[in-house]
Amino acid sequence: MPSPLVRRLVPADAAALRQLRLDALVETPESFGSSYEEEHTLTLEDIRGWIAPADDGAMFGVFQDEALAGMVGVARQRKLKMRHKAHVWSMYVAPAQRGRGLAKLLMRAAIDHAGAMRGIRHVQLSVTSNNAAAAALYLSLGFAEYGREREALCVNGCFHDETLMALALSGK
Repeated sequence: MPSPLVRRLVPADAAALRQLRLDALVETPESFGSSYEEEHTLTLEDIRGWIAPADDGAMFGVFQDEALAGMVGVARQRKLKMRHKAHVWSMYVAPAQRGRGLAKLLMRAAIDHAGAMRGIRHVQLSVTSNNAAAAALYLSLGFAEYGREREALCVNGCFHDETLMALALSGK
């Protein structure tokens, strides 16, 4: 099997990203703040806006056999007083591709991108508290828990807590 390729997504990747995102929302709805119901009407132009944001954020994809197998986004906080923090969002690897280290490759790309953003001191994310595999990945990359939000998400009448995690970037 060829080595996976991680790269920043480009507008031509919009259709593949849209499908992967919708698949993620169906497969693990408790892992995302958005829902399939909210996003299935998004157009390719909307998705291109994620891929080519107006600010210094980015979307990365991991490709296996030229197919998009996973995604992650990273963006600077928008509020003036919080612009020293970046947020990781939409982290997902397709089920058939899990267990191959692709999530770690994606997270390293997101962290490296955040580290290259001027003035970023912290990278933050949230993870559904019962997602032990994701939490273990984030801990292995140096993230630390700084809080929990009880009942952060309500999916089909079930409440899910989220663990809030952050990674301090040195030398910023």
